[in-house]
Amino acid sequence: MKSNSIFLIILLIFPIISNSQNKFLDFIVDEKGDTIYGTVRNIISKRSALYEKINDGDKIKFRTHKLKHYKTLRFNGDIYYYDAPMTQDGIYEKETFRKIPDDSIAKTLGNFVNVKKRLPDFIITNSNDTIFGQIKNPALGKLYLDNELNEKFKIDKDIIKSYRYNNEIYVFKKKRKAKIFDDKEAYMKLVLDGNVKLYEYQNDFVYYENDLNTTRQVRDTKIYFYIEKGKEIILIGEYLYKKKLAQLFSENKNLVAKILNNEYTIDNIYLIVKYFNESK
Repeated sequence: MKSNSIFLIILLIFPIISNSQNKFLDFIVDEKGDTIYGTVRNIISKRSALYEKINDGDKIKFRTHKLKHYKTLRFNGDIYYYDAPMTQDGIYEKETFRKIPDDSIAKTLGNFVNVKKRLPDFIITNSNDTIFGQIKNPALGKLYLDNELNEKFKIDKDIIKSYRYNNEIYVFKKKRKAKIFDDKEAYMKLVLDGNVKLYEYQNDFVYYENDLNTTRQVRDTKIYFYIEKGKEIILIGEYLYKKKLAQLFSENKNLVAKILNNEYTIDNIYLIVKYFNESK
């Protein structure tokens, strides 16, 4: 009788533990409606896939699921749905996607789209005043906010410490240069808030390509991640990131193990910070 009671308790507890750990994972949903948990990697490439952890004795293995075979995925806490481009008839084929309503904001990952209601823009001044309005991005010059009194506020570090634009929060921070000709300070997107904060920094740059006798200017963008822990803001690069993250989160042994055994890679920096902030 006692052994049966213990077995029943285990059956009740196991799903709770499993579900609590699943919040630190991405997932995909197949055509049958079954949910497969894992970590999404190589998100914007032909190799994009969800890596499902498979325990094989003492070894950890992964089963890969190509995202193109699924209709729904969760990545970095947001739900995305497959939105196949429609090809128009005619001499020239053109791919078009569904129209996003004016009161909504869309984020895309390849052919997957996440749509949310548009939140009002605002700025927070260095004196902690919050001003709502509409932020505009002119072709030349800095972003600025128009309020209902037709007052204009430039997004400038001497006046504005943070703002919300297109549903994203941006915070002004001093930081390490991402590369030689980078700035030591910038407005960075707050990806994840908590005791430890995760920021995304977009660096726009220009380079030149030579083709026979011509030279053309190419504009490109590279994304960098910074982690704020205590008074430090640390740049997390693509190389040697395991060692840096293991040192940074050394007090959480379970998380360090997941980083070192490749359960989490640099593609899963959001889940790593979330795990550290919320796991017990």
